[in-house]
Amino acid sequence: MKTSRILIFLFITAISSCNSDDEMQQDDALLGVWELSSSNDSYYYRLVFLPDYAGYWEDMSFFPPPDYEYALGGAANFTWSITDNRKKLIIPDMELNSPYSISAEGQLIINDLQKGLPFNKLDSSN
Repeated sequence: MKTSRILIFLFITAISSCNSDDEMQQDDALLGVWELSSSNDSYYYRLVFLPDYAGYWEDMSFFPPPDYEYALGGAANFTWSITDNRKKLIIPDMELNSPYSISAEGQLIINDLQKGLPFNKLDSSN
């Protein structure tokens, strides 16, 4: 009887300590500035993940002389979170709920954003 109580106690403890798949977590590896790998001197797309689930995106095109001399772009704030076990990035403001990963090369891949093209993390001096 005593063994059964111990087993029941261990089972209940194990069940109550498990995280739900949907429990929101902050992945510190996401924090920072990420630039789309296809960005260049005339176009860039960036995602910035800040602590406390804040962030913003920037999309900028540059038209240099002699044809044009201006920039055209947009930016907006967003909130973000992830599900820990499923590795899904959730950005409600962008209607994004997508699997993501950070590759062995350190590139961020968000399956349902920018056709799954990788983002490179910019160092803190950028």
